[in-house]
Amino acid sequence: MFSKVIAAAVLLSSSFAFAYPTLGDKVMWKGAEDKLDGTSTPLTATKEVTKWDMDTHKWTVKFDMTKGDQTTTEEYMTSCLWSPDEWAMLMAKCVEKGGTMEDVTVKTGTYNACRMTVTADDGRIIKTWMGDVPFGLIKKEITNVTEGTKTHLELETITPGPTPAPGLE
Repeated sequence: MFSKVIAAAVLLSSSFAFAYPTLGDKVMWKGAEDKLDGTSTPLTATKEVTKWDMDTHKWTVKFDMTKGDQTTTEEYMTSCLWSPDEWAMLMAKCVEKGGTMEDVTVKTGTYNACRMTVTADDGRIIKTWMGDVPFGLIKKEITNVTEGTKTHLELETITPGPTPAPGLE
């Protein structure tokens, strides 16, 4: 009997681990900007859901970006955050939109992801792997031939928020 209770608790806790967006969800990506001359500048990016405004139905997200020893912080409000439903829609249309479905492995695990590759107007080649995680981004690579740089970021940590936003339970 006790083992059945433990098994049920583990099953339930794993299903709640992926309920997002949630107040307090925090995701960190780490990587670097590598140059042709062999130098490399470390990068860290963090996003955290800090508020839910019940009146406007908007989330506040804090975004920190550190490149080398310089950090920028921005807060923005949005009515739409990545969710399991958003992931399901992207997954269903990934190939139709020019992407490929593939598994990608990063520090936090192996994910089924939609990889999209685009060439920006300035010539940068941007590869993005999106998946079923808060904020959606698993991995990103940007190759800038003009500047001689290759930038890469990978999902480092996911810290789920403790509770859903009021009114969204």
